[in-house]
Amino acid sequence: MTHLPRRTIFLAAATAIVAGVTGCTGIEFTPWGQPTPTGMENAPYPANLEHLDDILALGKTTLPEGASNITVSPALKTAEASPGAWGYVIAYYAEPQPIRDHLNTHTGDLGDGVDHYPEARSAIHVKDIDMTKIQHPWITGFKNAEIIIERPLGRCWLIIRGGFR
Repeated sequence: MTHLPRRTIFLAAATAIVAGVTGCTGIEFTPWGQPTPTGMENAPYPANLEHLDDILALGKTTLPEGASNITVSPALKTAEASPGAWGYVIAYYAEPQPIRDHLNTHTGDLGDGVDHYPEARSAIHVKDIDMTKIQHPWITGFKNAEIIIERPLGRCWLIIRGGFR
């Protein structure tokens, strides 16, 4: 005969298991090596605003304070160019001073002179953005990200990549 405390614990555990299993019905996980809804294999997150904080954490970065008009899209050309690679393009607009502050935080002191640096002569490695539509671009990398800034300051693109073999 089962004692009352054991029976209670058994029933509670069984109830928790059943609730957990039935609560997970309908959830579809993307198997490793399969494309996410963005079309990129092995991408840790879908390329959308709901996962913006997670994507920024991958790049160990943030957006400038007050960033607006934010869009997130998959870096499909990066994914096509290298097996297993994935990437995200985060486009946004920010005011000049927050852009400078952001650069100072993530690159040292590059933000103070961003208006005066020479234009990016070659952006052949930037395949996920149409560089012909950016006036006076300036490009720099930091940690796990690369930023393209249009001058006069305002429009910016942050590229976060990973999964290279």
